[in-house]
Amino acid sequence: MLNLIPEFVRNIWSKWDIRCVVLTSLLLQITLNFLTPFRKRTRNSMVILSVWFSYLFADYTANFGVGLISDKYGDEDTSNSNNGFLIAFWAPFLLLHLGGPDTITAFSLEDNELWLRHMLGLVVQVCLTAYVFLLTLPANTFWLPTTFVFLAGIIKFSERTRSLQLASFSNSQQSFKSVGELYQKYLVLCTKKLNKEFPPGRDEECDNSSKAMHEQAQMDKHKKERLDDVSVVTLAFLLFHVYKMVFVETKVRYTKRFVNEYFDNLTAIDALRVVEVELNFIYEALYTKASLVHNKVGFFFRFVSITCVVVALILFAFDQKHGCNEFDVRVTYILLYGAVALDVVSFFILIFSDHTFACLNITILDDSYQNGNFRWIRNLYTFIFRCFLKLRRPKCCPRWPESISGFNFISYCLHKRKGWIERTINCIGAGELEQWALEEKNALCQELWIFIFKEFQRKRMEMKDELFDNDKILNYRGEWIIRKDEILQKDQEKWMKFVDIKTVSFEQNIIQWHIATTFLFYGDDDVDVKPRSGSVDHETNEDVKLHRDFSKLLSDYMLYLLVMNPTMMSNFKEIGFEERWENYCYYTTDLFQREIDTKADNKILPPIKKIGESIEKFFTIGKSSSEDATKNTKKLREACDIFYNSISDPSQDITRDNLQVFNHAVTLTEMLKELEGTHKWKIIAQVWVEMLSYAASNCRSLNHAQQLGKGRDFISLVWLLMSKFGLGKRFTV
Repeated sequence: MLNLIPEFVRNIWSKWDIRCVVLTSLLLQITLNFLTPFRKRTRNSMVILSVWFSYLFADYTANFGVGLISDKYGDEDTSNSNNGFLIAFWAPFLLLHLGGPDTITAFSLEDNELWLRHMLGLVVQVCLTAYVFLLTLPANTFWLPTTFVFLAGIIKFSERTRSLQLASFSNSQQSFKSVGELYQKYLVLCTKKLNKEFPPGRDEECDNSSKAMHEQAQMDKHKKERLDDVSVVTLAFLLFHVYKMVFVETKVRYTKRFVNEYFDNLTAIDALRVVEVELNFIYEALYTKASLVHNKVGFFFRFVSITCVVVALILFAFDQKHGCNEFDVRVTYILLYGAVALDVVSFFILIFSDHTFACLNITILDDSYQNGNFRWIRNLYTFIFRCFLKLRRPKCCPRWPESISGFNFISYCLHKRKGWIERTINCIGAGELEQWALEEKNALCQELWIFIFKEFQRKRMEMKDELFDNDKILNYRGEWIIRKDEILQKDQEKWMKFVDIKTVSFEQNIIQWHIATTFLFYGDDDVDVKPRSGSVDHETNEDVKLHRDFSKLLSDYMLYLLVMNPTMMSNFKEIGFEERWENYCYYTTDLFQREIDTKADNKILPPIKKIGESIEKFFTIGKSSSEDATKNTKKLREACDIFYNSISDPSQDITRDNLQVFNHAVTLTEMLKELEGTHKWKIIAQVWVEMLSYAASNCRSLNHAQQLGKGRDFISLVWLLMSKFGLGKRFTV
């Protein structure tokens, strides 16, 4: 019989298989411990891919290793040797590895629903490990350290299984719905905390004093903060318990007093900091062991598991190792020291986590914990944690990606490949890769967040009588701006056809306004301010430029959500969107290609040179330098002119190709150009904020939760901010 694998390879594998597997399993655990904290802070595809690979491969490796060891001990010759006892000692380590690190239990929400499968795996792996251990008795000289590691492995694996169960949708619904008195307790504590930060008397004065409101606006303008890091963490923890029910599609009783008297007094920057930490608590509850280990029982079992591993290391160090292979002894020490190191790291992460500190700090607010016997310990820990937060606060360790993605239709069609290159890309299924290459990562400027915060604040203040008419508020996609703006009111009916939910779908709404915004952004170089007649709120050049940039950022971001993040926009897409999108791209790309082909310098290019340039462009797509930025802007400006002139040309009949959205975009552009002065950029930015809030509030909360596992997105921050104003479908009076 022909063996495709050479005999020497099979001999090497037979000798080193178990050793390689256990060391690989330890390496994967180290990788997970190192990478998973970055998962929530970045949307880098390589980091997410590395975490995904390590997460899946770690389980496969540990399961495979336990199977190899149990199979090896079917051979009686192996089980009776001292070195065989040493190899049997490795089986509980694999059980320990199956428990995984505290920083990840699930890669996606669907993993939480498989907790029963993990429970079955726990039973099977414990039985296999016990089987191997029992085969070594009574001659096993390492039975005592093996027992301790075995106990630690059972605890760790059980923690993971229980964490998955707690984070599953059905279990979360039951636990969150049954909060009862606990919900009221946290609401009272939250009120106490905010009373401490913002005394009620001062709040009333702020509400009625234009001077105080002006001072707060100045603080936002200069990006000042009123809450220290400790207050931010504590407040976010309390808000997490008050509002966490929205993540399991459960309605939350909205407290008007809470928002009116307290949250309005936060600056926009403080609100951003609170929402960031609150999202972190939600992420930990769904994707880590935080819900399980941050309590007295969890701390007890964590102490037991760490103690077991340390005791096993000490016992093994003093055990006689006669007849043991020296390399295998070193491997055992690597496993022991590795397990101790991972447990120590996990313990420090547990101690210095936001969750642990918040649980301790709220005892100051809780009347049932006013016993001063241990107050000095709590104060010391508060001081240490405050210093730790200051060290962790720099840009090198952000709580979330702090970026806003973007995808521009004109830029994509300008760089999209046609002909044989496009067919090749589609043939190998790399069409999405081309879109990802053109995805932009823009830093989230704090001015944009302040602008969004003020828009929500202004809308709520102006709609006090209608504050809880959520269905009406959440269906606004620009209508509010049109009804409130004194200039747009003159032609209200004409403007409404571009935003009214009854006349235009949301996908068309986004595409029309996106194309119009792009036309104006690249075609409007003069942003000098021209005063509006009768205007008392005069905008400066700086304000206009900011509104112009806000409009472009939000425009590209909303198209990014529509095209490249379909999960978040699944409720808004109509049947056949992908086909319509392909038609839009095909028409525009063909238009640009025909324009390029009419140039003389492109006509005389040899075919080989054209192929070379096409390949070079494909591999450099999405990569830009400061030198290329100006060229790219010039190309986009020219492309906008070509596209605009083509659509505006009466001889071009595009209605038959279901491309009426382009005609509407051009009409909208013309209407925006007619606005007095530069007021148009503020209007455009306000419309985009309304569309963003519409998308955020109408997206299912489970989609927001799912997005947290992929690197939290900007829309989730906006959605959580809206919840503090009671703007959401999951809030009742």
